[in-house]
Amino acid sequence: MTQFPLFLQFEGDERVELVSFPDTVDVAQVRAKATELGFDHLVDALVFAEGDDEPLDERRPLRDQKVGPKHRVHLHRCRQIQVTLHFVDVTKHHPFSPATTVAQVKKWFVDKIGMSPTDATEHVLQITGTTRRPSPDTHIGSLVRGRCAIEFSLVPIKRIEG
Repeated sequence: MTQFPLFLQFEGDERVELVSFPDTVDVAQVRAKATELGFDHLVDALVFAEGDDEPLDERRPLRDQKVGPKHRVHLHRCRQIQVTLHFVDVTKHHPFSPATTVAQVKKWFVDKIGMSPTDATEHVLQITGTTRRPSPDTHIGSLVRGRCAIEFSLVPIKRIEG
C-alpha cells in the first residue's frame, strides 16, 4: 500500500507532526494517531484541511476530499474559532476554521480595515495581553485549547522611539 504522509496539527499545541498513513486514510485513522501521540482530548475532534472552513467528511478517504500527501490537517473540538482583532480604535470579530493560519487572519483583517499592503508588511498579529507573536503559518486552533475564541492586536513589528 502506498504511503500517504500528512502534517498533523492539534488543538492547543503548536507542534507539527509528520505522520505516514496508508493512502486510504480517513478521519478516524487521523484521530487514532492523534490519540496515540498523546492527544487524548482529541478522540472525537473534528479534522480540517488547512484553509477549509468545514471539517472533512467522516465517511470518505482524505485523498477523495482534495487532501494530498504532505498536506496539513488540524484536529480541533471547535468547528470555528471566534477571533477578535484590534488595531488602534478599530475592533472586528470574525469566525474562522481552526485550520486557518495567522497569516490568513491578518490578511482578512488588514483588508477589512483598508490598510495598505505596504503598511501591512510592517505589522504582525500579537495575542492580546501578551508579547506572543505567533508565526504566520501557525494554525489559530493550535493557540487555543478548551475554548473557541482568541483575541489578537495588530501591532508594529518594530517600534522606533526617538
